[in-house]
Amino acid sequence: MRSTKRTHVPLALLVALLAVVATASVGSAGQTATCTIKGTNKADTLKGTSRADVICGLKGNDKIAAGKGKDRVDGGAGNDTITAVDGEVDQIDGGAGTDSALVDLIDVVKNVERIRYNAPILSQFNFSGANFTIGSKKFTEQLILGQIAKQALEYRKAQVKDQIGCCTTSVVRQALKSGEVDMYWEYTGTGWIVHLNKVTPIQNAREQWLAVKRDDVANGITWLSPAPLDNTYALAVRKEAVASLGNVKSLSDLGNLIRTRPKDVTVCVTSEFFSRDDGLPGVEKHYGYQVPRDNVAKLDPGLIYTATDDGKICNFGVVFATDGRIEGLGLAVLRDDKQFFPVYNAALNVRTSVFQRYPKLDKMFRMISLELTNDLMQRLNADVDVRGKFPEEVARSFLSAYGFTAKRK
Repeated sequence: MRSTKRTHVPLALLVALLAVVATASVGSAGQTATCTIKGTNKADTLKGTSRADVICGLKGNDKIAAGKGKDRVDGGAGNDTITAVDGEVDQIDGGAGTDSALVDLIDVVKNVERIRYNAPILSQFNFSGANFTIGSKKFTEQLILGQIAKQALEYRKAQVKDQIGCCTTSVVRQALKSGEVDMYWEYTGTGWIVHLNKVTPIQNAREQWLAVKRDDVANGITWLSPAPLDNTYALAVRKEAVASLGNVKSLSDLGNLIRTRPKDVTVCVTSEFFSRDDGLPGVEKHYGYQVPRDNVAKLDPGLIYTATDDGKICNFGVVFATDGRIEGLGLAVLRDDKQFFPVYNAALNVRTSVFQRYPKLDKMFRMISLELTNDLMQRLNADVDVRGKFPEEVARSFLSAYGFTAKRK
């Protein structure tokens, strides 16, 4: 008969061991804390108390509600739904998975894919008594971006003089330097090549922004945080003509077409693109060919898209990568296979003397800029150019839908 060996554990030690097992260590907001409320590997519903809790979900798709204290919430590995609208400064870490959270503006949130706030995001700012003049260039995207800045500042009680759509690139830049306008949206590639007269663009987006921000300090201009949108130049052709034009799909293919069938290489460009180093002259130098000048038509930016789609004046046209008419008209963008075009991330430029008086402009417009992706900007542009809306209306809808001027649904 086999005997069974048992181990005796003192009661005090057993209690201590159980306490360790019942708790866990989390690293919300860069600190280690012990869970006071802990879920399981299942889908749990966890609720905080009136104390400062550390609430830990595990692998389930949890529903977690913070209490009235200054809580820490760690969602864990599941797809969690987190609510923390108690008016305290809570620290929320969604963890792995696809999480959503409804939080206060003062909460610290990370690793959460969808964040909604309990109040309009911009309500945390106050520019009462401030007076700003906002300028912009003349094309659709600039009109929308200018309106976004104007309406955001007006929502937070600033007085804004509207010079949106006033100018060409060089004129609005000079207006910023001279004090005629206080801010306008510029593109990093334009700032680097056109305004600072640099020859070689920087292909890394962040490094390009840092470089132009650093070098423009001497001109009294502050670059705020950039948007992800990259409104670089491109050349486009109507899709139905690609095959008949020698299956041209890249800028190198365009060079082959120039050599074999130069009469078919008719190009519509803006006056700026015709002369800028980051425009047609730069493309020709970089790719080693020249478009016959008799084949180049200089048109207003708004006419180039329809002229390219029509094909009577030009088979190819210069476009902006975020323009909604590319998809709306069925145009195909030629691949920049030798990577000539610089990065053109949009960033609000503010005269430094103005920024020094109102440094919170950086935080406010960083929050707005982060939402402005290529896909979103293309849709906003299409709202104006394809669907016939006004830039003011499109900007207002964006600010509301993304929770800046209204609670996000």
